[in-house]
Amino acid sequence: MATTISNPPYNMKWQHPFFAQSQERFMLGVPPQSNANYAFILTALSKQDKAVFLLPNGVLTTNNKEEQAIKKSLIEKNYLEAVIALPERMFESTSIPTSLLIFNKKKQTSNILMINADSLAKEEIREQRGQVGSKSHTSRVYKKKINVLPNEAIKKIESFLDKPGDEQGVSKVVPIETIKEQGYVLTPNRYIELKQEDIQHSSLEKLSEELNRVSSEKGAVKLTINRKMANDLGLLPLIKLLQESNETSKELNNAFKDEGVSLNTDSIVTLTNSKTFKIEVKRWDKLPDLIVMFAQMWKQVMVHYNNEENRYLMELKDIMLDKMFK
Repeated sequence: MATTISNPPYNMKWQHPFFAQSQERFMLGVPPQSNANYAFILTALSKQDKAVFLLPNGVLTTNNKEEQAIKKSLIEKNYLEAVIALPERMFESTSIPTSLLIFNKKKQTSNILMINADSLAKEEIREQRGQVGSKSHTSRVYKKKINVLPNEAIKKIESFLDKPGDEQGVSKVVPIETIKEQGYVLTPNRYIELKQEDIQHSSLEKLSEELNRVSSEKGAVKLTINRKMANDLGLLPLIKLLQESNETSKELNNAFKDEGVSLNTDSIVTLTNSKTFKIEVKRWDKLPDLIVMFAQMWKQVMVHYNNEENRYLMELKDIMLDKMFK
């Protein structure tokens, strides 16, 4: 069976084509222009009966109305065969958590195989040279922890795909009716029973280390933004959550100071009443993530305006030529 295998650009903006709703590939719905993730999926399934996509975990629990409708249709049409949640930090250039979604329009069962590959991963430390910025940065070598799936883990996943089954903490064969009851959420951990040892509390030292790692990733840049602009962009609820997390870290530092707990409490966002929008880089080794995301958005906007500009230039050129030869 012919299969499309794709790792498309994540969360990319796009423009609806003319008469999108009448195109066969969008019979299950037209994805929002703010995010092309589901557009890639629907386009592939309109050409092949089977497709495998590596996408960010946001596709599993999207709150977007159009995406929710498409996801619901894909499940009810029985097109989704398996979801494999991959460990975070699998890529050297980004820590975005991702999942493999396997689609099969000819599948023979009304179940979806859920796999959580977290416990199958091994941690490695790799060296990475700075990619952008000054010479002092590009000549510096950074050490970065990443997760990898060893060959035995890959073989284990393949065995589940060949013969779906349940394994505590790793996999679960879930009837579509159960997924409907769960609001069409596709996160594997929603359905997989955890092993007892997986839910034991980690040591304070380990938890502190992980919290500071996440905080460091989150604080790759510091944002200073006008309060009204933040409100207009819908950022205030998120900023409030960030501030609450920061306060919680301060409280925990105070509560566990005798245990040596020291959580990062640096502010990530500063609100101001002045007309300010400033991005300050805190971690140059994380800058490539931001550049990729910004470049994709910038490219889309620039292509749109460049096409519009060229159209007006051609019209102006035609008018000038008409006047010259009259």
